[in-house]
Amino acid sequence: MDRLRRDKGLTVGELLSRAGMTKSYYQSRAGFSLPYNTNDIEALAAALGVTPEEVASPETTARSEMRVAAAPLAARVRRLVQSQAAAEDDLLEHLADVDPLLADNARALLDAVSHTVVLDEEVLPLIAHWADVPTEYLTDYTDATVTDRTDAQLELRDAMRAAGASSIRFRALGEMSPDALRAIAHSLRSGPDDT
Repeated sequence: MDRLRRDKGLTVGELLSRAGMTKSYYQSRAGFSLPYNTNDIEALAAALGVTPEEVASPETTARSEMRVAAAPLAARVRRLVQSQAAAEDDLLEHLADVDPLLADNARALLDAVSHTVVLDEEVLPLIAHWADVPTEYLTDYTDATVTDRTDAQLELRDAMRAAGASSIRFRALGEMSPDALRAIAHSLRSGPDDT
């Protein structure tokens, strides 16, 4: 979907407006939490000016690549791997199960020695989904609001894991502010009051 949207020069907001969808509805489907239905596919196809078959069968569209700054993006991907209490190989194996080319792209990013790297545009959304963070955390890492909120969520995830929680889905937190998330993380790290 992102490939088709970018090919048409649309932002996510423009696509959603044209398709008559809310951001949360779209993200739940784009993140594979819920499936698209035929009405969704038709609305997205109309908004993109393509056939429903092109939306439903992304493998029929050409792959698109993008050049990204390697160091800041690799640092974010490593932070996501750490937040999952995983190893880089766990992420690479997950991506290889989806498409070996995507695993190769992620490896190239993590091993980059140059300032930039060329990636298939599908790899970053898949990494974000694997880590349960907004796609924009990787695809638009200059967005300070997304960065602040996601970093706060990751801090809370770390604190919860240290306190014994095995997992947390951030969608369940709703729209808590980054400061509120950090306050909860701080409270968990501090432990119970001794008073």
